[in-house]
Amino acid sequence: MSTTTSADPIVLAANQGERLSFRGVEILFKSPAETGEGWTALEYTMPPRQFGAPLHYHRELTETFYVLSGALWMRVGDREITAEAGAFVLVTPGTIHSFANRTCHPVKFLAHASDARHKAFLTHLLRLAESEPSWPPPDPSSIVKLGRRYDTIYV
Repeated sequence: MSTTTSADPIVLAANQGERLSFRGVEILFKSPAETGEGWTALEYTMPPRQFGAPLHYHRELTETFYVLSGALWMRVGDREITAEAGAFVLVTPGTIHSFANRTCHPVKFLAHASDARHKAFLTHLLRLAESEPSWPPPDPSSIVKLGRRYDTIYV
C-alpha cells in the first residue's frame, strides 16, 4: 500500500508545471504547494525591454534568482547589477529589490521564494494585471493592498 505525503518526491519535465502568461511574460511554477508551509519555485521568461517588479521588500520572505540565459537587471539594496547566465542572487528579508529585462533579448531565470503563498501572490497579481486597461495601473492602490496580503511591501 502506497500513500502520498508531502515528503514524496516530485518530478516535473521541462515543460511541466502550472503556467501563467501575460504580455510576453511566461511563468512556469515548479512547486506544487499553494498554502501553508513550503516554498515557491518557478521558471520565469521575460521578453525584451520588459519591467519585472517595482521596488519592494519582504518582511519574512527570502528570494533567490538564478539566471539561465540572457541578462537580468536587478537593484538589490543600494546596488544595481546585470546578472548574466550563471549568476545567482540571494535577496534576504528587508532588502529592497527590483528586476527588469533592459536588453533586446529574452531573459530566463529560476526564482525561489521561501513561502508557498508567493505562488498565490503571483497568480493574483497577473489576474489583476489582465483586468486592468493599462499596466501598471494609474492608481496603484490595488497592487499595494495585494502585496501587503502576501508580504510584499512596495516602496
